[in-house]
This record gives sequence, C-alpha cells and structure tokens, in this order.
Amino acid sequence: MTSRHTNSHAVDEYLEAIHRFGDETPGISTGRLAEHLGVRPSSVTGMLRRLAELGLISYRRYGEIALTGDGQRQAHALVKRHRLAERLLADLLNMPLDQVHDQACHLEHGVSPEIEARLEAALGAPVACPHGHPIDPRRRERTLPLSLAPLGREMVVVRLEDESQPVVEYLSRRRLLPGARVTPRKWESLGEVLVLESAGATHTLSASLAKTVRVKR
Repeated sequence: MTSRHTNSHAVDEYLEAIHRFGDETPGISTGRLAEHLGVRPSSVTGMLRRLAELGLISYRRYGEIALTGDGQRQAHALVKRHRLAERLLADLLNMPLDQVHDQACHLEHGVSPEIEARLEAALGAPVACPHGHPIDPRRRERTLPLSLAPLGREMVVVRLEDESQPVVEYLSRRRLLPGARVTPRKWESLGEVLVLESAGATHTLSASLAKTVRVKR
C-alpha cells in the first residue's frame, strides 16, 4: 500500500472518474477523461503524472489509464461515501433527485470513516443510491441498457448511468426511475426514438438516453 496519501478534491474527482469509466471499458483515454471532467488535455496529463507518482494509477502517455490496487481501494471508498451522501440528501433531507448528485459531490469530501459508518447505520444500510448504483461499488448486477431490451417484454429500471441534472429531471417527471416497470413497444424515426409504456402512460426516449438507463427482466 502506498505510503503517500492525499485528500485533494481534484485527485478524488479523477479517481472517481477513472473508476466510473473502468466499469465500462478496460481503460480510459486522456481525451475522454478531459471531456468528462471539462478540463484541457494538458491539465489531465499533469494530474495523471501525479496519480502515477502516488501509486494510484498505471499510465503511459499515449496509452490507457487504469487504477492500481491502491487506487481501486481509494476510489471505492470515495464512491461509497458519495452514494451514501446521495441517500442522505434524498431520504432524510428530501432533496429532489435531479439535485442530489451535484450536492453529494460537495459533501463526500467531508465524510470521515467514523461518520460514514454512522451514516450508513442511520440510513438502514441501503444497498443502492437513489440512482440505483450499488452503495458497495464492488457489487455487480446483471443488467442491460434499455436500448437493447426486447420489445413487448416488461422490464424493471435498475439504475441511471447519466446522473446529470437535466437527464434525471426529465426521467423524474416521467417516473422512469429505479424500480419503475417499463415495456418497450417500438422504435420510431429510423431507430432514433424508443416508444415505451410505464404505469399506463406512453413515453418516448432518444436512443442515446435509452442507452444510459439500465434494466433487468
């Protein structure tokens, strides 16, 4: 385990981003990371060098980025605190779901291990955040994107991959949140729009949005 440690918010953000993309692909490019974080590629390169020096990532200048064992453990701790903070905001403070992700980003940095344990107990040891992601990021569940769900078969929404405010607000208004039962009916506009039913109402989602909604049978 590395002897050096940092509580830098910027380091935390990078570790969380690398962890998130690592769940989707074996590695993440510097360009994709820069786009996600809204920074210049040169800024990403400098931070990646720092993370590599800290022993948190493996990185080659023109290669892909991956978390080391230490980086994985630190990222898991950050992600868990973030998701518990989201539950606190949604369940105890009744904050609208479309706001909890951004606000949890501020809270997570001030949560110590002692507070984390008390918070988890106070919340009743939840298994998932309000967006459906597991509190323990090591837990895996077999799901598929709504865009690949078979037509005419009822599915259950498990989680929302896109937690940005406009997307969550859009899905919240239509009650297409984790736990909702949805039945894809047909594709329109040459496969660009999915028509589905949920709770007796008909909704449409763009193909790109349907890819970010994870469901199961």
